[in-house]
Amino acid sequence: MPICQAKRGMRYEQNRTRHYEERYISSLLYSLRSFAMTGFLISLAALAQAEVTASYWQTSKSQHFIIYYQEAPAGFVDELINKAENYYNGIVDELGYRRMDFWSWDNRAKIYLYKNADDFHTDTQRSAWAGAVVSVRNRIMKTFVGQEHFFDSLLPHEMTHIIFREFIGVNTPLPLWIDEGVASSQEKSNLYARMQIAKDLVAKNQYIKLDKFSEISKPGEDTVAPDIFYSEAASLIVFLIRDKGRERFLDFSRSLRDGIDWKSALLKTYNFLTLEELEKEWKNYMLKNK
Repeated sequence: MPICQAKRGMRYEQNRTRHYEERYISSLLYSLRSFAMTGFLISLAALAQAEVTASYWQTSKSQHFIIYYQEAPAGFVDELINKAENYYNGIVDELGYRRMDFWSWDNRAKIYLYKNADDFHTDTQRSAWAGAVVSVRNRIMKTFVGQEHFFDSLLPHEMTHIIFREFIGVNTPLPLWIDEGVASSQEKSNLYARMQIAKDLVAKNQYIKLDKFSEISKPGEDTVAPDIFYSEAASLIVFLIRDKGRERFLDFSRSLRDGIDWKSALLKTYNFLTLEELEKEWKNYMLKNK
């Protein structure tokens, strides 16, 4: 039997009435043994105060990014630029978005790097566990120095959220597993472990059925353990991109952007009649791949 069930009768679209505009993520990000739950909060405020007084910040620029920073360890900002540029190129390639150069020069994304957690939380007024604040519309990410797994987990995860949502639309309704699966599929430190967890769930017939999985909006609160949720979500997206090809994922993204509901877009793009058919092929993929 599945190890957990989403609450029956709940529809995902009814439970998520606010729009995608800001994301908050726990600084206690994932390890290979366990995965901390990301905090996900949405606001209509649109981070209107995202731009901060420039006189307080030093700047460093690259093709796709402007880094605003106060104090940082020697070499940290240079490493951030290099990592961010490499991740950007990898993400747009993986998602099939290479021909759409979102962030070049005048459209560069902005990363505000606070010198410590206290300054970040004081300025953003976010919860103590928040490790980043992201505005999709403004291409802005606020974060701070000193977080574990910053470069290999938090940074690519949050960048992917912005890139994906910028393409399909900030307000496009989706089940949480698609949003989080896309972002989690681009992390460097956790993906292998997540794929192994998902494979084990499939092998033991303990995964969550896709129709119920699509109703989950709050892992943990819906009695679904976060490590189970993020592992299954990431593995589904890896299956869609790597087994079916990035061109199909691009077609799926275009359908979402054009207003087709997610389920119809998913089934039509990937030539499935039902979610059960997709689920069966995903299971076969998981079992045959290491």
